[in-house]
Amino acid sequence: AGAASAVLASRWWQLAFGVAAMVLISCPQYVWALFTKPVTAAFGVSLAQAQITFSILIVVQTFLSPAQGLLVDRFGPRLLLSVGTAVSGLSWVLASQAGSLGTFYLTYGLLGGIGTGIVYVGVVGHMVQWFPDRRGLATGLVAAGYGMGALLFTFPVSIVLTRSGYQDAMWMFGSFFGLAGLLVAQGLRRPDRQ
Repeated sequence: AGAASAVLASRWWQLAFGVAAMVLISCPQYVWALFTKPVTAAFGVSLAQAQITFSILIVVQTFLSPAQGLLVDRFGPRLLLSVGTAVSGLSWVLASQAGSLGTFYLTYGLLGGIGTGIVYVGVVGHMVQWFPDRRGLATGLVAAGYGMGALLFTFPVSIVLTRSGYQDAMWMFGSFFGLAGLLVAQGLRRPDRQ
């Protein structure tokens, strides 16, 4: 167990876990455009009304960042990123069951923004701690992981959307993102607790 713990404490493993976490929480932002048409049809609303969901997601994700950063510093990356990835995945699962646009705003928008914000801020802060000598490289790589999520998941989400509808796509991918994110978060370690 000691050898495994030492391997996981390697900063390159921490970087790999950070990239993976970013890949898993990028979809709420990057694949949103795929959901606009089915969501407007399902709720009988205009595109402008549906787009409020995305605005809520982005505002919450960014404006809560300072508080989320403080929580990650206090409770550590493993706990907070476990919570963040679980909330992010749960936001899609709950949005898949939303019966009104207001509920969709609360699930996809509010919960999604909270979850993705915790992970984004947490991963970037975690990399700065592990790579004080290469902060730019480490934060650049995890930021690239955020963009990589769009590359990896846009087509699979689009295929499920076409075949089964937006509710099945959100339920399936939300469950995957949440569970996979929980697993990834378990590998995170603070640099002073190797």
